Order: sequence, then structure tokens, then C-alpha cells
Amino acid sequence: MSSQTFRKEEIPWEADPYFQQHDGQLALFQPEFMRDADCTKDTPVIHGRPDSPIYGTGKRIRPRVPGRRDSEYMKKILLEELLPLEEYDRVILLISGGKDSIASYYKLLELGVPKQKIEFWHHDIDGGNPTRRMDWRCTSHYIHAFSEAEHIPLRVSWRKNGFFGELYRIGASEPIEWQEPETCEIIQCALSKKYIECQKLKEKSPADIEKQLEQFGYRMKFPMKTGDLSRRWCSAYLKIMVADTVLRNLHNLEQLGKPDGKSGKDIRLLVVSGERRGESAGRSKYNEMEVHRTNAAAKSRRIVHQWRPVIDYSEKDVWEVLKRHKVNPHPCYRAGWNRCSCAMCIFSTPTLFAGIRELYPEDYRMLRQDEKVLGFTLDNDCDLDTFIGNAGSCVYHGDKEAIHSLVTGEFSADSVYVQGEWKYPAGAFHGAEGGPC
Repeated sequence: MSSQTFRKEEIPWEADPYFQQHDGQLALFQPEFMRDADCTKDTPVIHGRPDSPIYGTGKRIRPRVPGRRDSEYMKKILLEELLPLEEYDRVILLISGGKDSIASYYKLLELGVPKQKIEFWHHDIDGGNPTRRMDWRCTSHYIHAFSEAEHIPLRVSWRKNGFFGELYRIGASEPIEWQEPETCEIIQCALSKKYIECQKLKEKSPADIEKQLEQFGYRMKFPMKTGDLSRRWCSAYLKIMVADTVLRNLHNLEQLGKPDGKSGKDIRLLVVSGERRGESAGRSKYNEMEVHRTNAAAKSRRIVHQWRPVIDYSEKDVWEVLKRHKVNPHPCYRAGWNRCSCAMCIFSTPTLFAGIRELYPEDYRMLRQDEKVLGFTLDNDCDLDTFIGNAGSCVYHGDKEAIHSLVTGEFSADSVYVQGEWKYPAGAFHGAEGGPC
């Protein structure tokens, strides 16, 4: 690994061309992979077989597909190999509740990474909004239950008031917060200058406050169905920026559950996420490993790498991992959904939205009302009713326990593992349509 890699400093996501153009038009290679649309129960298991432990051996993992070099930026974040896994002080696994992040976790264990080195990070899309939800009611309980069952600390983070707070934002975006795994203390990240100015303005309450607040920012529209994250703001503002901001606000390893005296200026972190090439044309061009955006080796002696360990897995490979460990998939898969993105993800197909209308009629009614209030439809081209048309609901009623979890939000640690025979969920092998996780 070159010394140049470690001199790379933090790059904010909004200046990151990788996130601006991640639909792949810049890629110079076409890696071999199986699209989810072509994957079936009969597809051979290739990458999903058990891994041999390498933790503590000094071995370095290299990507199956060479990293991209098609721009100066891609050359700058190029990571040709990981450090030996034992040299990272902490492995941060970004866990959505979907099958791919769960499979990534078990890959770490099979490679020999000790549980005490791992921490789950989950971004709460709804951010404690007192009245509205965009995500599944049971996702938080599912992830907490999995964390409890596996004895892995869980750090939950969010942008205050979540999706709907950002959707109806006039002024600066709400602050980012997280909850400490051990103490459950809620900590707020440093406030932006724009937010502080907005708060001062609100205290004065001038007659034209809304017009003045607009100078600090203005949303009032749904995210666009596009690969450009400056317009598909849900991923950027509620996931990417949340994780990056929390990581930059952690000042020492004690806050990462390892009180060994190291400061935030002398740590090595590995961020692990579950993107796969088979999910979309855009993700097919992702690098398996990169220097992370929050890396600040020269300024803060904080080395941060990112690894996508299941990037080359087919959907069959991923289900094989969950089957091997007898994990009960997120209830949405069992109820007929093919993806575990937000319940009301903007990329959802007509069939998936028909399922939302069936399970959550009041939430669906309010979403239609949002379209009228904003004068901006959730779909790029038409309103929700027109988008769904005569599509049938995706809901599979054969798994009553899953339906109960989706409707009530309930999910306990007792339900994390399958008792008896493990079966593919109803939503398996239905392709990748329905949006990114």
C-alpha cells in the first residue's frame, strides 16, 4: 500500500464525484457478475460458501475486481488491499436489516474477526419524527433484536425528525444525533453555522421569517429517482452524511467501545457495507475497497477504509449465508418484498406500493396528501394512484408472524433465528426492482 493512500484527507460527499455519478458511466471495466433478475433458487452457490479464518495471520485481502482508475478522484481513493484485519482497531458494520448487511456480518465472523472488534451502526431514517414514518415499523426492533442475539453493540444515528422533517424543511437541515451503545446517552453532533443562524432567526420571529429562512436552504420536494445523490437527497442526507458526521464527531476509541487509551487521532477503522453488483447497473461499478471519505491520516492520524465484502455475491450466495446461520430474514422479505429498503422507498414498484396501501392505508393516504401539499409527486412522472394503477399487492399472507411484525412493529430476540427448517422467504428471487437499500 502506498504512502499516498494514507495522505488522503476528508472529502465531503457533496464534492465527491463518485456519489454524483455512481450510475457507472465513468467505469472502464465491466466486471462479471450475476444480476439479481437472473438469479434463481437453482443458481449455483459460488461466493457464499464458508470462509477460512485469516484474522491474526497477517494476510491482506485484495479485491477480486481491480479498483477503478478512470478519474483523478478514483485514483486518489484507490485502495489496492486492506490492512490485515487484526490491525483495525474497530470494524464498523453498517446494518440496514437487509440480507446483504447481515451476510456481510457473518463473513466477518467466518474470517475470524472477534465479536468484540465489531460494532453495528444503523441509521434511523425517521429520526424520531413524532408523527410520520417512511421506514418499516419493525426495522428498529429487528436490528436491536439481532444485535442482542449476536451480542454486538449497536450505535443508532439519525437526522432529527428524519425523512419528513427534511422533506418539509425550510431553512437549514436538522442536527444529527446518535445513541451511545453502552449508556444509551443521546449525543448531538456539532451544529452547523446555518442551523445556529436559523435558530436565532426563529427566536426573533420576524413577519417574513419563512422568506428569510429560505436563504439558508429549502427542500419541499420528494427525492428524485436518479443516481445523482444531490437530487436523491434521502440517501445523502439521511444515511451517508449521518454516518460520516457521527464518525467525525467520535473523539476516541472509548466511544467506540474500546477504552485502551487511544485518542481519535490515532485509530484505524474499517467501515463495512453490503452493496452488491447484482443489485443495479450503478452498483456493478462500485469498488470493493476504498479509502473512506472520513479518512484523515495526515491531519488527525485517523485511517478509515471501506470494504464491501459481498459485492461479488449473487442473491443466491447471500441467502446461502443466512441459511447456513439459520437467520430469520427481515419480515418484509417474508411478506413478499424483494428488497429491504425503506417501506415507502421512492423506487418501489407499483406492486410494492400496492402492498403499502394494503398494510398501511393511513400512511398511504398521508403520502398522497403530501403530493398535493407540496405540488410535487413522489414518482418523477405521475401521482401515486396513477403510478400504482391496477397493480396487485405484493403481500404474501402465508407468513402471519411476518405480517404481524410489519403492522405492529414488534420483533423480539427470540425470533432472530429460525427454529426448524430454513426456507426462502416469499420475496426471494424476484429481481432487484424496488430501489436501493
